[in-house]
Amino acid sequence: MRCWAEGLDLVASWNRYLSVQGVADARRARGELQRLLDQLRGVASAQGRKDVAVLLRRDPEAIPERGAPTPSLEEFRTQHPPDFYAEAELVELYQAEHGALPSRSSGRRKQRLRTRLLAALQWLEGVSVRAPASGDLVSAWLDERVAQRLAVVGIQTLGDLHGWVCSKGFHWQRAVPRLGAAGAARIVRWLDEHQETLGALPSSARLPRRSLGPAAATPPPRAGIAPLERFIPPPGLDGAQGRNRAAAERCQLAAADDLAAVRAWLAQWPAGTHTWRAYRKEAERLLLWAVMLQRKPLSSLDTADCAAYRDFLAAPGPAWTGPRSAQRSSEAWRPFEGPLSARSRQQALVIVRSLCEWLQRHHYLDTNPWGGVPHRPAAASPTPLRALSAHQWSLVQTWLARESERAPSPAHHRLRFVLEFAYLTGLRLSELVACKVGGLQQVTNADGSPAWALQVVGHRGKQREVPLPAAAIACMQDYFACRALAIPLLGNPPDTPLIAHVARNAPLSAARLYEVLVHGFDCCAAEWLGHDRHAAETIREASTHWLRHTHGSHALANGVPQGVLRARLGHESRAATALYARGRKNQRP
Repeated sequence: MRCWAEGLDLVASWNRYLSVQGVADARRARGELQRLLDQLRGVASAQGRKDVAVLLRRDPEAIPERGAPTPSLEEFRTQHPPDFYAEAELVELYQAEHGALPSRSSGRRKQRLRTRLLAALQWLEGVSVRAPASGDLVSAWLDERVAQRLAVVGIQTLGDLHGWVCSKGFHWQRAVPRLGAAGAARIVRWLDEHQETLGALPSSARLPRRSLGPAAATPPPRAGIAPLERFIPPPGLDGAQGRNRAAAERCQLAAADDLAAVRAWLAQWPAGTHTWRAYRKEAERLLLWAVMLQRKPLSSLDTADCAAYRDFLAAPGPAWTGPRSAQRSSEAWRPFEGPLSARSRQQALVIVRSLCEWLQRHHYLDTNPWGGVPHRPAAASPTPLRALSAHQWSLVQTWLARESERAPSPAHHRLRFVLEFAYLTGLRLSELVACKVGGLQQVTNADGSPAWALQVVGHRGKQREVPLPAAAIACMQDYFACRALAIPLLGNPPDTPLIAHVARNAPLSAARLYEVLVHGFDCCAAEWLGHDRHAAETIREASTHWLRHTHGSHALANGVPQGVLRARLGHESRAATALYARGRKNQRP
């Protein structure tokens, strides 16, 4: 570090002081220098010396030269015969010919900066360094600009940062505005260096899931609070001898315990769909609560237990709540992200009632324990429709246009297409990821004009035809051009996905598309937080299903008949479509 501050050759300094780590090249030496600077800036910040942390971000060699360069004393020596002048005579001649440097010259500025850097390094040598702790503020150890970006998503302490990285996995930075993969990798390396005090990071935080292998990607089962695929009930609580079990000869399910019965119930819906995930979440919560908190198997619950579970949903407690969108393979995963709203509690109770009713109908349970629990009405005030208003959607479009002007990238082109296409069509998340070129059709309107439509396989495997407006076709053509695909849409292979990976022409999973859209909403909210706080907070809460609700509410506002909208969205009941008309009246602008 002293050699760098004095302006000596970096590679030669490595070979002199760090030769035990092998021979260096310029790139390796520069990387080690950056690592050391990061570490020293963190030490200075932790000691309350922000001035030293800022000083260590400056490089004397970055100061531009002004005017004709002045030779150094060594260069001046080579211009005269060797051993002709004594040292004092040579210095006197040099000063007479070149004089003193002006105070504002580049050389003087560099020299002053080097003097300050050497003084800072001397002060750092005498500092009593301590290891970072989980309770320390992020701003006390990391760069101030990075700390500000992390604070946008609620990361204030090093413990928050460690938990975030563990729960989100390798691509944890995607939800953090203006933090790229290179910066995230440096933070992960820093956390690894201090794992003795901050805790070790799992392998899923250092490597992408596809590089981990099947064994590492799927953590081992455990008996604590864990997802269904990893959960092992404690002995005697698996439901094999549940008090509410029907006689074995009457049971119509090939299920020996409660976990197998829940999986048989979930098998009614295609795995990975929105409905399947929503039903798995509620069944998972009920099963874990029964076993881990009530110390009863699901097949032993009675009416009093069900009433207690109804109250539990309003305040799950810290042991049952975890960070938003934590990976199911993460140890930080929990069944809840916080207390449920009145509307969410009502929906959860409807699902678990349906589960127990189905188990009773197939003679796995003798009675439905929810039969004696009265429905508790939702909150008296109407719950706003979970959709974006016209003003909030215009803010999303304005942000997309600004990002296109700033630094358009393949990922941004994809995000823009997905947002526009999902809003214009109202498709479900599972329908979006399943769309392919083979589903596109050129049709004729009633007036004889040409149009486009998309064949979609929706809820319960039912097919429907979704009309595509001209704006949807235009944004699809722009997105296909960015992917270097044929602009005549039907000129591409039928199995070409409409939404694909950035690096390869392969479809996205529903979970990955959800992450892409949630990250986009987070970045958009950060853009407008200082201008329209209410709109920004609403946009930050948005998800993929919000776009479907936004499409429905805006379509009714623009005069689309409810019958036409019902067919377009694939609703089975008229009441589901009518919710958009009622919700639009209660929606805040």
